Amino acid sequence: MKYKELEEYLFSNRDQKFALFSKSLSNSDYISIGIKNPILKDIIKKHKDDLELKLEDFILGKYLEIDFIYFGLSLSRLNTIDEQLLFLKNNIKNAKSWAITDCIPSFLKKLPFDKYYDFFLNTYNSNNTYEERISYVLGLRYYKEKEVLKIIPLIKLNKEYMVMMAEAWLLSVIAITYPIDVFEYLKNTSDIALKRKTISKICDSRRIEEELKNKFKSLR
Repeated sequence: MKYKELEEYLFSNRDQKFALFSKSLSNSDYISIGIKNPILKDIIKKHKDDLELKLEDFILGKYLEIDFIYFGLSLSRLNTIDEQLLFLKNNIKNAKSWAITDCIPSFLKKLPFDKYYDFFLNTYNSNNTYEERISYVLGLRYYKEKEVLKIIPLIKLNKEYMVMMAEAWLLSVIAITYPIDVFEYLKNTSDIALKRKTISKICDSRRIEEELKNKFKSLR
């Protein structure tokens, strides 16, 4: 499949109602064609080794689905986690929607915590919304590992909504395994928006007991 054929396929299979729904959630300037993520992932899987579909032919920055496929294909075609992390470091700032950043982990090879932590230290303090967001999203898989607690003291006041949401998401997931550490952080933070959003996510979790939820609610 050539790039133009990919575009034609996407537009011929678009769901305009889903396009409107997707656009309303994407929090970006992307145009949504109207293709659901499972279909996009199937395309990436099918064409991972398709040499006709050249990455350099992709026209980026306009359509959400095109950029999604570009990032998925790029990561899937790299042989090592180090190559994948280097690609992310150089390109993730161009993934201008959480719809892309939040699916990145599904295309990554096994990522040891030490490599993740190095990546985090190089991205969490960026001035780019989606570079910062991916640093927290990638941490979600480590919620059972005690090393993830090293991230909590580094979480900072962030006015960017999409970054703050990722921080709250990560904290709420860590709270499943380490509720006391998250509780102490929230008790002492001056970031009211982050505190409220984290507590809200904790209360929505099915993996946290009601007694603990009530304890976190006391911080409101």
